[in-house]
Amino acid sequence: MRDIKHIWIFLLFLFIGPFSYAVETPQCASSTPTSVVKTAIDGVLEALTKFPCREDKSPNCEKQEKRIHEIATRFIDFDQVSKLALGRYRRRFKPKEMEEFRDLFQQLLENTYMKKLRDYSGEKIVFENERRLNEYKVQVDTKVITSSNVIPVSYRLFKKDGQWKVYDILVEGVSLLKNYRQQFANILRSKRPEYLIRLLKKKLKTLDQ
Repeated sequence: MRDIKHIWIFLLFLFIGPFSYAVETPQCASSTPTSVVKTAIDGVLEALTKFPCREDKSPNCEKQEKRIHEIATRFIDFDQVSKLALGRYRRRFKPKEMEEFRDLFQQLLENTYMKKLRDYSGEKIVFENERRLNEYKVQVDTKVITSSNVIPVSYRLFKKDGQWKVYDILVEGVSLLKNYRQQFANILRSKRPEYLIRLLKKKLKTLDQ
């Protein structure tokens, strides 16, 4: 049985894109997709050390959550990620519904993977390959080495305004974005957008308890 729980922390890098806690500046034009992912990982690991969180609602946990939220808001195009997660069903959403969905989806991702982030226990990350998917998209392949397994984790990035940003993560070939798209499609085949929005609100309340 693969030791999956340890790689969940890396799913949080969906939010991070070009960020380093040591140098809080936008990535330069020469940044490569691999360097963006490396910088992201270094920044998150530094945050874990700087703000160790052992109990929910503690000052360190709040600082950690605030930092991640700032990173997410600054460096991810949640408009684009939300559209990709909805697929063809996004056309059913009115502008205000789309905006509300985007905000709730961002909160869901942050709240879900924030706690998983704290499971990190020193796993090694090996960068293997960088390959172009098309003119604007690239995949960076890595391996997470745990005490008992080697788990492939790939990051997909797209270029927007000259900067590379993570838009999807694959764990053992399974796409995080595709997973959400399938869940949302199953709901939206028979339900209206407002129903999905209510479900997200309900899920967020559960996570906050």
